[in-house]
Amino acid sequence: MFREAVRLAVGNVSRAKLRYVLTALGIMIGTGAIVSMVSFSVGMQREISEAVSSSGLLTTVYVTPGRGVSERTDPADADDAGREEEQSGVGAADSTGRDPAIDDSLLARISALDGVMHAFPLVAFPAILTRGRHQAFATVSGLPTVVNESTRKRLNAGATFVSETDSSLIATASLARRLGVSPDSLSAPVPVTLSVAALSGKPSPLMAFGLGMPFERRTYRLNLVGVLKQGMMGPAGRTDAYIPLGIARDVSTFALRGAQEILRNISAQSGGYPGAEVHVAKLEDVERVVRQVEGMGLSTFSISEQLKEMRTVFVVMSGFLGAIGGVALFVGCLGIMNIMLISVFERTRDIGVMKSVGARQRDVLNLFVIEAGMVGVVGGLSGVLLGLGVAEVANRLMFAFVVKGEMPYHQLYSIPAWLAAGAVGLAVGVSVLAGLYPARRAARLDPVAALRYE
Repeated sequence: MFREAVRLAVGNVSRAKLRYVLTALGIMIGTGAIVSMVSFSVGMQREISEAVSSSGLLTTVYVTPGRGVSERTDPADADDAGREEEQSGVGAADSTGRDPAIDDSLLARISALDGVMHAFPLVAFPAILTRGRHQAFATVSGLPTVVNESTRKRLNAGATFVSETDSSLIATASLARRLGVSPDSLSAPVPVTLSVAALSGKPSPLMAFGLGMPFERRTYRLNLVGVLKQGMMGPAGRTDAYIPLGIARDVSTFALRGAQEILRNISAQSGGYPGAEVHVAKLEDVERVVRQVEGMGLSTFSISEQLKEMRTVFVVMSGFLGAIGGVALFVGCLGIMNIMLISVFERTRDIGVMKSVGARQRDVLNLFVIEAGMVGVVGGLSGVLLGLGVAEVANRLMFAFVVKGEMPYHQLYSIPAWLAAGAVGLAVGVSVLAGLYPARRAARLDPVAALRYE
């Protein structure tokens, strides 16, 4: 009997094509809105996860000055960190009670921790890079040769550094374009000039009031030898270019990073490095290394921990965007309910004939539910295609008017199988629910009254 109900439902829908097509359009628009909106949230999550996984950031811990243990709220964590601190032989503060500075000796102790491959200082400064008539502002960081292997995996073209004192530079694809260099075909080193602002002469207390500030411009000749696929974010923000750590140490001795650097020169304070980057051998060792480093009186920032929080944010974002698209889907459900009610009134005599020849209430109910479900299937499938088209158009417009060549064109959205199947399933489900009331009303019609209906 179910097969017969399906055949009757197909016939009823085919006799009122325009009506059901217009109704399916409402479901299609709602489903398309959900798919297109959620696809960008899923796509951005995929982009971040792939970028972090491929760059090795999951096993990277950023260290900055400050008491990491004091920030903990769980006493057990603090006790564990204290015990690990005693075992490592590193105190959380010096004899004066001040937080320890990140210097070479402390970095050597961090490097000696079990599970740590290497630790090196974060040396970054603002600079102007010039190549002919092309000029670009960039944040430049120092990079040791011990991470050449992981750097090589992130290269889009070119090579890594040869030594710590190699006069070379690796730029992001975005920076390379601003310097007039193709990021995809770097066949030979490209000469560039790096310029930094520095203080000339002895700092004066008057500089605190904006008086007598002897600035000078220092330039360094470098060769652009490699181009990265994309820049990386750290505690100091986005890095646009990398130079060998040995060269970076020399440049940072003179380069000013901002107002804080000027005040530091005035007061003749030396607080060591602003931060450090620690590479851990295995992902499962990251949490233990973080506890040990915080036991030294330092603050830490782990991408792996932040990635967990970001995934939660993306889930919430997907739900919010899906709810917005769900409003359009709800409007489509009202259209189905309206059309099915009209269909019940128009086919009242037909229903009476069916029940008079032996059709049960369940048979009539199935007939109308199947019709509503067919509208949901057609609307859901076409909605997925609509969502794919809208996402592609939005993606191209974004690269044409927002990104504007900052990165090579690729899909920022993603429509995985679970999203497409879930969207179609949702469309069918809400369509069936919308058709239940008209179907139950049709099933409960008295056959005698139905036959008399005009």
